[in-house]
Amino acid sequence: MRLFWHRARHVAPPQFPVYEQTQISRASRGEAVLGFVRLTRCALVGAFEDPRRALRLSYIGARFPVVRRLTGGGSLSLDPDTLIAALALPAGHYAAMAPATLLSTLAAPFLAALRGYGIDAVFAAPNDIVVGGRKVASVFARRDADVVLFEAIVSLTLDVEELLKTLRLPLEKLSEQGLLAARERFAPLRTLIPGLRLGSLYARIAAETARAHGRTPYRERPMALSAASCAAPEERLAADVQAFLKTPGGVLYLDVWLEPGGIIRAACFSGGVACLDYDLLARLQASLVATDITQAESTLARALGGTSPDIVGVEAADIVYLGHLCAARFHIGRHLDLAAATQISTFSPDRTASVEALLGSIDAVLLPYCAKPAWCKWRHRDGCPECGQCAVGEAYGLARARDLTVVTITRYEHLRAVLSDLKSRGARAFLGVCCTDFFLKRDYAFIEAGVPAVFLDIGGDTCYTLRQEEAAYAGRFEAEAFVDARLLGRLLDWRDRLTADERAVPTPKESRTPPRRADDPFPPP
Repeated sequence: MRLFWHRARHVAPPQFPVYEQTQISRASRGEAVLGFVRLTRCALVGAFEDPRRALRLSYIGARFPVVRRLTGGGSLSLDPDTLIAALALPAGHYAAMAPATLLSTLAAPFLAALRGYGIDAVFAAPNDIVVGGRKVASVFARRDADVVLFEAIVSLTLDVEELLKTLRLPLEKLSEQGLLAARERFAPLRTLIPGLRLGSLYARIAAETARAHGRTPYRERPMALSAASCAAPEERLAADVQAFLKTPGGVLYLDVWLEPGGIIRAACFSGGVACLDYDLLARLQASLVATDITQAESTLARALGGTSPDIVGVEAADIVYLGHLCAARFHIGRHLDLAAATQISTFSPDRTASVEALLGSIDAVLLPYCAKPAWCKWRHRDGCPECGQCAVGEAYGLARARDLTVVTITRYEHLRAVLSDLKSRGARAFLGVCCTDFFLKRDYAFIEAGVPAVFLDIGGDTCYTLRQEEAAYAGRFEAEAFVDARLLGRLLDWRDRLTADERAVPTPKESRTPPRRADDPFPPP
């Protein structure tokens, strides 16, 4: 049996999905086909990515096209010096192979080819090929009932600055120090193999791939492709309810659009996850349509049927929990009469607590220093005199009126210390104010502490929008974010109603002298 392979051809970005589909069609006829492709400048989004979340579309504009490939996983910034190796073959025993195992197994011939140059390349879960901890390539896959498509995307050289501008990453990384750090994370192939001859590389990869699959390599001419037009990124109205969950396989989102009364009109899973089953997420979305959002969790559980999803690093429980989070946000929005509760999310370490259980257990409030005015002498210090000139002061008053522990987080290390203290003193839950970007990047701090929480998203200028995240972590961020004190107050009012032993709560004006616990480890300076 043969492995048909062809050397690199330059393909217009809009034609790449056509090229992938041609490879799949040949594999469905029993052939094994390996091809090498180079594209002009483009952004290549994963099969399930939302371009608005993955890319900086304001930068891309009309500079270059955005193209969706057929394999899942994260989005990429490509230029003509990026090599794509695409392998399509009958699924055979790969049809039932665990997704993580499949990726590492199909990557093995590429590792062997690189080792032939004296490079100690290894596979790094979930989907990278690395040398000395630095990324050389990313690998992706998709499988239908009878076909597997595997892609390795290799940077021969790399413009790190252009990559960071294209992908929706914190702009702090575009600083001089950030660029230097980012460059250390990549190992473009031409820096590892000076004088690299691509023809030799193609032949090595083809020979190792053929050997791994028990086939004979047979070189052929590149395939002719039909014309194709580039579709623009999908335009959708903002979801009525949305939720996200960070998993070992990446961040997975669920957006839901509702009919009056909470009936789901449409749903969409998205994210840079390596989902190998090409229509799994579409089936799950369809299962939610015409159901009550309060039943989203049980509906997804039935649709999955107890089987593991074909997604690297994502479990069935993760997908089911996303349904729970969407229902929780809908419940919060309906209770507080909000059009969409996009500012409020819940965090339960064991994923069992209801919204009411979390709110009724709040005994601390954590606020970010970046929401204090730049002129305030308390901006970079814990505490607040409640002078009445900012929303943080209102938040302090609301918390102190309820005798809740309230802390201004002044830097990342301070957050870790506060969370550790809350855990050690047996805090039941806290109300935290922070931006979604911060939570996604530093979620492990909250997971490690294991204290349940309700989060209120911050507004205004954050360190992530202003390229200053590292300064913010160190406590040196100078711009001003915004705390919605009115919404925070409504959440605390709800908490009061849920408290088992109801008691009279003084108004913030009656509590201008901040009560302090004797064992409070964070007194004002």
